[in-house]
Amino acid sequence: MKLTTNYFIISLFSLFALGVTHLSAGIMNTKHNLSVSNTAGTIKAQGETEICVFCHIPHQSRPLGKPLWNRSMPASSYTMYDSTYLRRLGYPDAPTNLGVANDTPGALSRQCLSCHDGTVAVGAVFKLRREYMNGNTIAMVGTDGAGNIPATSAGFIGTDLSVHHPVGVEYNPAVTKNFDIGTRSSELKVLPDAPIKLFNYGGKKYVECSSCHDPHKENKAFLRVDSGGNHAKNMRDTCMSCHDKSGGDPWPTTHQVIGMPYTDPAVISKYGSASPSDFFCVNCHTPHNGEGDYLLRKVEQQTCFQGASSSSELSSCHGTGAVGGVDIESVLNRSYAHPVNTTNGVHTNLDVFYGTGSTRFPAGSKGLSWDDSKHAECMDCHNPHRLGSNAHVPKGQWYPNTPTNAVSDVLRNVTGVEPVWTPRGTQPTAFTTLESADKEYQICLKCHSYWGVGSAQDGVSGHFLINEGIYATDQAWEFNPNNRSAHPVVMPLNSRPGSSEPKALPANQLLAPWNATPGFTAMYCSDCHGADNEIGGDPRGPHGSNLKFMLKGEHNYWPAKPSGELYAVIDIFNGGDNDLFCTNCHDLTQARVHQFKAGQVPGFENYAGVEQLKLTTCVTCHVAVPHGSTKSRLIGYQGFPEPYNFNGNSLKLQGYVKKVSFNRLTHAYTLDAACRCHDGSNGTEIYEDFIP
Repeated sequence: MKLTTNYFIISLFSLFALGVTHLSAGIMNTKHNLSVSNTAGTIKAQGETEICVFCHIPHQSRPLGKPLWNRSMPASSYTMYDSTYLRRLGYPDAPTNLGVANDTPGALSRQCLSCHDGTVAVGAVFKLRREYMNGNTIAMVGTDGAGNIPATSAGFIGTDLSVHHPVGVEYNPAVTKNFDIGTRSSELKVLPDAPIKLFNYGGKKYVECSSCHDPHKENKAFLRVDSGGNHAKNMRDTCMSCHDKSGGDPWPTTHQVIGMPYTDPAVISKYGSASPSDFFCVNCHTPHNGEGDYLLRKVEQQTCFQGASSSSELSSCHGTGAVGGVDIESVLNRSYAHPVNTTNGVHTNLDVFYGTGSTRFPAGSKGLSWDDSKHAECMDCHNPHRLGSNAHVPKGQWYPNTPTNAVSDVLRNVTGVEPVWTPRGTQPTAFTTLESADKEYQICLKCHSYWGVGSAQDGVSGHFLINEGIYATDQAWEFNPNNRSAHPVVMPLNSRPGSSEPKALPANQLLAPWNATPGFTAMYCSDCHGADNEIGGDPRGPHGSNLKFMLKGEHNYWPAKPSGELYAVIDIFNGGDNDLFCTNCHDLTQARVHQFKAGQVPGFENYAGVEQLKLTTCVTCHVAVPHGSTKSRLIGYQGFPEPYNFNGNSLKLQGYVKKVSFNRLTHAYTLDAACRCHDGSNGTEIYEDFIP
């Protein structure tokens, strides 16, 4: 190709001014060569041969824009990126627009957008060689009717920058957010790794389009980072040049080393790789045109289901049909599930600070209160940047080998709350916020306590659960260590200050693994609640189930059988052919009171009322929500409200006292004629909160 003298001078000047040493390694072979010689893209001049003139001019450049700027600048007002998370973190306020004057935040990005926002003609230059254009434009092909970049073009950004990586924004790694226990930072490196570039305005560092992109560099997307071997790696390394996600925890996470490849041809073509480990951040995030908050590729859970792929079937993530992945999507669609698939647009990061009764920031934002913010998203229970792959229960088992309530790898570094425990039978309404929960229940109680459900009278909230057919209860009220009994979710039984002796059940009344150290073990919420086929391959954890209350284990029903008939004492002794949920962990045949009612105690086999006693239902004596009770041994009294008192009329006792050896006549009290084992005489016993 023969170059004109002017073209040679302009090109040579531009090469030195811009620090480019090899034209062949510059924009010549990229889409930024907008001259007629362009072979990389569809937008190019009809006849203009000069390359640099579309942006630069060696003399009489425009006063706005640099270096030696030759383009018309957009007068656009932009919708800027903003984030509730950044505001809550205390990050410097998001800019309200891009700067116009040189050396102001966002002005350099406005120069890039003079093509990419679609409001200025691609050929709109100030001068062409020695001639002023006077409003004329270089004739182009591939543009829209006004000569602008088409909205369908891959390079189109538009004026809505809220779905793109923030530009014109301060880079501030010093920002931290204090929890009551723990601190979270902006997770930015002190300085980005080379060759990422920051821009200094007024003594502060800022991010611009050209922080990540070099418009003269010959690679896909003009990334400054181009040593990764494929586009996916270059994007990954670009993100990791600034964003530090290690947090001092084991690294890499499961989400980095996930193995099964994408099978989506479009993904492989675009990124030059099928390996999710090459993508890393880019599996879930995209710097441009994110559909979800935080530049997620898709809205919330949909990102988890399909990753970078166009559908879950072409990925190895967590969606239905994902090849080699863990299908959580289908489990979440079962009859009883956390509302991940049914509630969108409510979760925002750092919701943990904004439960019932708190003043939200920013004003009008969402929190955790079920009154207006009820939700559950993957990120409420999992930290996708820190999690590992090991659950606390091995595959193929319902329960752990060693019971614990400490968080497992899949729950690592998730925010939580610890209630400020109150006296027995009262509702905890103050909480300690945790940057990283130590125990699983601290994650669950973000929602299943006053912090989520709000005020609860005697443990019962005003939120009706339609699928379960009961009102939601405050589980912090139930598991309160100052109550007389509870499953050992918060602490082992022998550590409970509110319990009386004997605190633990005898070992013979428990099954493995709970019988190994009775009274000294703790447990997860998810030891009782989870997927209905965890032992057969369902993802472990309380995502969803076909069984009411997401009860898991070999036996799945409480307090009624599938037929609706309430479980009774006789069902405990049916040789294992019942499906009573409690029998997953408890050998109920070993309790003396059960043996007596079933006619199993020598000398009482022919007791006149034994046949009637066999029909005594479990919820005649025990609360129907067996998390905890203000009475010992999960006993409930006649005056308890629903749902603890099943259907409001199942509980019959009015007094109870815990003894090592239970006596049917004196250790429980009731005047109900249906309870044949009690004579209504309390003798010398002192009952727990006796109801006359």
